[in-house]
Amino acid sequence: MSTVQECLSITKMLIEGIKNMDETKREETIDRIEDLLAQREELLPAINPPFSAQEQAAGKDLLKLNKELAFLLEDLNKNIIRDLNAIELKKTSAARYTNPYTKVQNDGVFYDKRQ
Repeated sequence: MSTVQECLSITKMLIEGIKNMDETKREETIDRIEDLLAQREELLPAINPPFSAQEQAAGKDLLKLNKELAFLLEDLNKNIIRDLNAIELKKTSAARYTNPYTKVQNDGVFYDKRQ
């Protein structure tokens, strides 16, 4: 199997893994995605011309799938960031609930200068 074919199969596995991600096993899936991305990153520099007709067709498919993969990875990244922000908000809300007087502002304090 040529490097173009291997890269194409890894890209297909990545797309399927992201599309079929189960929220209960999200961390395992993310670890698997990271491993596949590392394998793909090692293969990309090894793709050099001249290409056969079969490799050219696979390369065209690879370019199409690469755009889809980039979109899915960006969406996954946004979901992770949104979840992290929600967790941070829950932490601050819980801290404010347990001790509401930690950040009391002293606006409007009047000091009398006359003695």
